[in-house]
Amino acid sequence: MPRQSRGALLPPVPGSHPRRTDVYLALRNAMLQGLLAPGERMPSSRKAATDYGVSRGLVEEVYSQLVEEGLLERILGRGTFIAGQVAKPAGLARVEKAPGRELSVSARGAALAGNLTCRVPHEFKPFNSGVADTAEFPWKIWQRIQARTAREVRRADMNFTDPRGLPALRSSLAHHLAQLRGVRCTAEQVIVFNSVQQALYLLALLLTNPGDAVWMEDPGYPGARAALALAGAAVAPIPVDREGLQVEVGLRHAPTARLAYVTPSHQFPTGVALSMARRVALLDWAEKHDAWIMEDDFDGEFGYVGQPATPLHSLDRHDRVLYLGTLSKSMFVSLRLAFAVVPEAMVEQLANIRTQLDTFSAPLTQLAMSRFMDEGHFSTHVRHMRGVYAEKCAFLTESLAPLADYGWTWEKNTVGVQIMLSHPDTEEVQRTAKASGLALHMLHTYRHQPANDDGLLLRFGGLSMAAIRSGVERLISAAQGIHQRAPHAALTD
Repeated sequence: MPRQSRGALLPPVPGSHPRRTDVYLALRNAMLQGLLAPGERMPSSRKAATDYGVSRGLVEEVYSQLVEEGLLERILGRGTFIAGQVAKPAGLARVEKAPGRELSVSARGAALAGNLTCRVPHEFKPFNSGVADTAEFPWKIWQRIQARTAREVRRADMNFTDPRGLPALRSSLAHHLAQLRGVRCTAEQVIVFNSVQQALYLLALLLTNPGDAVWMEDPGYPGARAALALAGAAVAPIPVDREGLQVEVGLRHAPTARLAYVTPSHQFPTGVALSMARRVALLDWAEKHDAWIMEDDFDGEFGYVGQPATPLHSLDRHDRVLYLGTLSKSMFVSLRLAFAVVPEAMVEQLANIRTQLDTFSAPLTQLAMSRFMDEGHFSTHVRHMRGVYAEKCAFLTESLAPLADYGWTWEKNTVGVQIMLSHPDTEEVQRTAKASGLALHMLHTYRHQPANDDGLLLRFGGLSMAAIRSGVERLISAAQGIHQRAPHAALTD
């Protein structure tokens, strides 16, 4: 049974020596304004007197008056409580503030505050759900591990903890990366973050001076672009084609860039993989120009045909690749655990910078995650989710077949939890998106520079089969409607 509260925290009163009227008005107004909620237990008159620095008799008088006014009720043997129904007098109705001058912020602040590309939806529906399917998560196992971890947690773990991440989780991650992704590293090369964006931001702060060029895939992940820009880097957009990042364009336009951000195994958002020739060229550029490559392997566990693509990190022979990953895609989005694999000396530098921001990640979650991995539950869950997402992906791609008759194309052997639909007519892409009424992400919103193409990103990870079916039906209906109206529109013209 939960421990019963010993009483609400009381509102402050003016002055160091409050009078009876001061105490009365402070409590009365707090009740009428809802700061002390109906049913909430008041502290005893002795404790309230101590809190306010007044006599117990003064508090008893105030409590008695409030009881008479119907604001408090006393229950013998239980205590004093806020009355269940506290009427708010008309005189205390909220008064709207007169409009004042606009909030004064910096030009940079206004630009950052106006960037909504990183806001996530409050409701997941077709097709805005690129998150983990929590309906398939082993919640009972996770809850048992969390409870056991909480019972066994040390007092030291409740204080400031290692900004590099707890040793147990760093060791578990190193083992997981070697086993499931072929990334060879030691625990000393792993540093834990709350998100990949945080890792990108700190790496950019460490490795670039303000204004230094950084290669960024175009189209690309808005969160990465925002993190790099926040760090003061000059984002150099490098176009992406069927073979991934066009390294030769980067060499022509920004050969002295300090960093390159890439998603080589599954480019976001187009879904293409970086070709071997371009991987070699990218690694060669980094080695010759003393540059760094940030490899974001955001959904590397989820390949459905054969083995997942080999990370770029595994081909690196000169320690130029910084490998980034997240556990939120495999577990659940609110877990807030990500990581980076970097040269060992860089871990300490990143940790020192991190202590100037949020210091460390929650230790209880780290310890629970480490045990979830070490006891084999994580690898079992990942294998299970590969099958779940593969089934969803196959169902989605097969259900989209009627769209091929209207000129739409998409990857048949995709990976991850999203599919890019393409069409040669950009106006038709936009008309279809609007007519469907679905929560669709347009390809052009991921671009840094305008281009003569567009597409629809279908993110299905957290959707049920029924939701996917409903979304596809609405897409097909929209496409059919557009083509049925097309002849009539032409005659009208």
